[in-house]
Amino acid sequence: MSSGIALPSISDVMPTMDYAPTGQSVGGLVPHGQAVGHTGVGHVPGVGDAVHQAGGHVVDAAAHGLHELLAPAAVALGALSGALLAGRAALVTTQVLAAAAVRAADEQACLERRQEATATAARQWEAAAFAATRANARRAALIARVRRAARTASPGTPRPPRPGLPGPLSPVGMPLSRLREELAVLEDRMCRAEAAHADWALREIESAFAGPDDDTWQRELRSGRASVAYRQGTEAGPAHHGNEALPQPPAAEELRYEDAVRIGAQLLAGLDLAATTADAAPATAAVRHALASAVDRPAKARTHLREARRFVADTNRAVRARRETEERAAAQLHFLEITAQQDTDPLDPAPAETALLHQVLDKGRPLEPHEQRQVDDRVTERLAELERRYIERMMRLAVSGTDRSDDRWTATPHQRDRLVRFDWTPPGWSDGHWLRFALDGKHARVVTMRREQPGERDTAALAQDDERCHQAAGHLEGLRDITLRLGVVLDFSFEESGTLPGVRGEEDVLLLDEDTAGARAPASGDRSEEQKRERRAADGPRYRTAPADNH
Repeated sequence: MSSGIALPSISDVMPTMDYAPTGQSVGGLVPHGQAVGHTGVGHVPGVGDAVHQAGGHVVDAAAHGLHELLAPAAVALGALSGALLAGRAALVTTQVLAAAAVRAADEQACLERRQEATATAARQWEAAAFAATRANARRAALIARVRRAARTASPGTPRPPRPGLPGPLSPVGMPLSRLREELAVLEDRMCRAEAAHADWALREIESAFAGPDDDTWQRELRSGRASVAYRQGTEAGPAHHGNEALPQPPAAEELRYEDAVRIGAQLLAGLDLAATTADAAPATAAVRHALASAVDRPAKARTHLREARRFVADTNRAVRARRETEERAAAQLHFLEITAQQDTDPLDPAPAETALLHQVLDKGRPLEPHEQRQVDDRVTERLAELERRYIERMMRLAVSGTDRSDDRWTATPHQRDRLVRFDWTPPGWSDGHWLRFALDGKHARVVTMRREQPGERDTAALAQDDERCHQAAGHLEGLRDITLRLGVVLDFSFEESGTLPGVRGEEDVLLLDEDTAGARAPASGDRSEEQKRERRAADGPRYRTAPADNH
């Protein structure tokens, strides 16, 4: 038989895709001559009609026009696209999320200046969705930090101020323009809340340190703290500028007490906004010793200031790593807690992994390496399932307007192992031949099928088999071009080796297994009844799905 295999991948996530209803054809795929159903991209007027115009050559133009119709600011984010983008965001680094947030802000500023946006709808939506994920993660991490600080605050001291933040962003169903507006509001409120908590933490550090009671000390502390808050709120990613932003003490013979006060205040002000009193303890101790020796022993004071500088740099690295861990945990927790709509196939829950991630936020306990691998594996599994659903929908959308396709599902015990199969009759083919596709979480497989009939096949039938086998590669190339314009890379490696007899809609999944994908069908004639009975006995039970009107 002629067979092909591909490793599908998603280059661009189209923003309007929803989950497919359980038991219904995806993309409105129906037998030829019946009305075409909803495609899942109907948020944009005219897209469904454009994609479903009859004729194989028209679909290519319709797929090309799909990107043009998806005006980024006008469309609303679909549930499947939103979950898929959240899953991607949960696996990238915080630096990537932060860079996406800066890119999203730049694109918004570009639109506000009424300049033409250079990014496609999909790319703009990815940047905005990643920015929303980062904002939600920062929000969850800050709230967790404040709660932990309230539990560990010194007795008799004021509790940290409540963040007073709006709820987390829920981009699904929201147009891009509105998401950008709400994102800007959340970012502004976040910066204010982080600065307020940083001021409280600084007062806690001052209380524990009991620094000099003079204007210079207080002025340097406040101005330095404001500089750190601005830098952390506007940088493209978590600050990793190391020691260069921290002041260096002068030579011992030039060090005066006033210099030690100023430099000590600047060093403590340079602590990361998320640093606690316990984090600051080594640096505050070093500054205390430096001030105690600055008058009589400037050389020793300089040594302590250099130690304080090193302590601040080390503490900042540790605190930033902790903050990144908390924000990553918040992003992964959000993704694992996403549920599919009620009328769709459910997503596998992850109670063990969500419990681990809650501990990171509630207790500030980083995951052990094996625990982090466990969480990453579960996130990857769920993302793979969403990608499989997305690729399935896009493939069905790509072929739905070309001629006709009959889709069936095969049931498996575990959702992530679910195999989806559908038959497609390319343009110009009769009912006697079709292409059979099977999609799992990793591969897309295809075979060239012909209608199973008794008796020997004559020369004309065999010639038509060869012709269809040869044409299949061209149709797959056309399908690849359409899916590529829909953001899915689908490069089939195809081998022409004959057609395989079968029945439309039969659940013959074994035909597409790797062990048999390269097998050649008999050169002439169909399988005998005895051979078919032997094969079915060896394969186990097989089922066929009756047409909907026959139940």
